[in-house]
Amino acid sequence: MSRYMAVNITRRKAIALLGAGFGMAATKARSQSGAAQERVKVRMGIISALFDAPSLIALEKGYFQEEGLDVEVTKFATGADEYQAHATGIIDVATSSVNVALLNAKLRDIDLSVVAGAGNNTPDHGFISVVLSKQLINSGRYKGLADLKGMKIATGVTSAPHWVISEVARKAGLQKDDVKYVSLGFANVVAGLSNGAVDGASVAEPLASLLMERAGVTRISSIDQVFPNSPVGYLVYGPALTKDNVDAGNRFMVGYLKGVRDYGQAFGSAQTDKEQILAMLRKYNIEIAPGSPSLFIPEDAAPSLEWVDAFIDWQIEMGTLRTRLDPKSIMDDSFRQAALTKLGK
Repeated sequence: MSRYMAVNITRRKAIALLGAGFGMAATKARSQSGAAQERVKVRMGIISALFDAPSLIALEKGYFQEEGLDVEVTKFATGADEYQAHATGIIDVATSSVNVALLNAKLRDIDLSVVAGAGNNTPDHGFISVVLSKQLINSGRYKGLADLKGMKIATGVTSAPHWVISEVARKAGLQKDDVKYVSLGFANVVAGLSNGAVDGASVAEPLASLLMERAGVTRISSIDQVFPNSPVGYLVYGPALTKDNVDAGNRFMVGYLKGVRDYGQAFGSAQTDKEQILAMLRKYNIEIAPGSPSLFIPEDAAPSLEWVDAFIDWQIEMGTLRTRLDPKSIMDDSFRQAALTKLGK
């Protein structure tokens, strides 16, 4: 059985784990027929974001077990912590948002590869929203996007949500410094909106929907309106799966695609086993609010590259990325294609 460890991995802990011998390992197990077979341990990181759902569904439904994989789950407090563990080989696989750390990994020759998609911002499925205090709307202070001028917006600086609100402001004719961006944790965003310290926020789901529920805000824009069909995130392999044990990488992808299929059936028009899936995700602290836009993931988990060049341009402008790179250079589609062939799709 897989293990779920809800811990915040720091660099010191990561080094300790690495030294302790955590890693992909083949172990002897017995099948139902009694014959011995090799099983492989795979270490998977999550941050309890919605894009972790397909992997967790596959884990809970036993799809990885069926492929001879014993998947061990480690929960990280932030994407930065998870990235640190991935970059140093503490975990073998994780789902990541499209971020500067992933791009810089390629420039620094860190061996991480995008192997599948983990959601796209298709119309009405925007994963990032810009929300604003209802008081500003009710008072008439805000009538349209140009009225963002002079406001304080909470967001992760140089993150994808920051990129979104920056583009919203630019399209409204505002200059770079017309909006002040404030980096706050989620709890502080709720407090800041309540006491007027910030006027709004640009955040990912389900935080945006939770803010609408808890802090009385209104959604005024979302990423699908600004950067339609851009990627929400990617499934990312480390060298343990791309080089050391390619067969395990192929088998993990088979389980992942089955999880993608089940997610689509639960949150699409069929609504198949939706309550069961929701219960599975709640075990990993993934709460999907009733008003939260569902994550759209193509059934074949094809990774989107739309608007990634624009994201790279923005990161260069912000000074967080020094060199332009081809986003295709971080892609390895061989695992997804092999799994689709095995599944007959």
